[in-house]
Amino acid sequence: MLRAADESLKAIGATGHQAMIVCHNDEPHPHVHVIVNRVSPEDGRMLSTSNDRVKLSQWAEAYERERGRIWCDQRVANNAKRASGDFVRASSPTPRSMEKAFDQARGADPVAAKRERDEAKVRAAKLAQAGESMSKRHRIEWDVLSRQNKDRKNEIFERAKAAGKRIRDAIGEQYRPQWQQLYRDQGRARRAFQERETRILGKLQNVADALKASAAGEGEKRSFIAAGFNFLTSKKAREDAFLKEQERQKRLLKAAEREDVDHAMENLRKDRGKQLAGNTVRFGSERQALIDRQWSERNDLKGLWREESARRTRSFDTVKRKAEVRQEAKATITSDERAESAKRRDDFHAASQGKPRGRVRSRKRTRKS
Repeated sequence: MLRAADESLKAIGATGHQAMIVCHNDEPHPHVHVIVNRVSPEDGRMLSTSNDRVKLSQWAEAYERERGRIWCDQRVANNAKRASGDFVRASSPTPRSMEKAFDQARGADPVAAKRERDEAKVRAAKLAQAGESMSKRHRIEWDVLSRQNKDRKNEIFERAKAAGKRIRDAIGEQYRPQWQQLYRDQGRARRAFQERETRILGKLQNVADALKASAAGEGEKRSFIAAGFNFLTSKKAREDAFLKEQERQKRLLKAAEREDVDHAMENLRKDRGKQLAGNTVRFGSERQALIDRQWSERNDLKGLWREESARRTRSFDTVKRKAEVRQEAKATITSDERAESAKRRDDFHAASQGKPRGRVRSRKRTRKS
């Protein structure tokens, strides 16, 4: 028993605290009571009692398993649920919230006090269940709100993406005739270039075109005479200059098309930004509305708990007052009134058991002035 007491103190982190262990065997199951000084004798800090019952429940299960027999299957089930993240509140004979009031009322009238305690436990269990259901619903509502916001943002991006594709396709269609005309012109130019290469005057024309393209194009700048000599003596140089000029023409047309696309996409991005900003405002409004509503619901539940606490207090106070009234009545009753009350009780018991009642005698009662 001392070992069990020491292990339970260790389970709640109270190994270094002062404790008084009281053992008695005047009940069918010998057991101990442990009173702990929560103030540390070393540094004066207060021992936290957070989740102490859960810790003791886990220790008790391990204690039973170590001895080869589980006495409380419900404890095992509750600990398993807690391990999986589900909060479980085990049923207690007398919850902490009503221990003091119950003990006082029980000293006055044990039967009535237990009846009031059991009724209060039923009401408290309903409120606890309502609170747990509300908490789960609140978490789901936040998940739904977050998912809705994310879905709306994704929808905005998807619409913008589809609109961007339509814009690029539309501008591509607009530039298609220009590209077709460019390819036709460049094809004719290539054939004309090859045809001129077969004649002296044609080669000179190709040299002049190469010099003109070299002057208009980008890249390394060379002297006019050196470039002309190179083009005059090298067919490959003339061909390279011709192809570079055609590539330049393609780049110019591509740049014009890209500029139109960028301009249209910039407007699209501005519109998308406005939609995202509007969604942010909407999400903020929905979020604040959810905060306000959930806060109101939690306050309503707190109000119900306060009402239940006041009702429980009144119930136990009523039990104590009734017991005090009975005690006062017993203290002031006369011997004749006590005898008459006992006779009425005996007659009632006899009648309830079907026994013949004795002759009822009546006597005149006088009130003493």
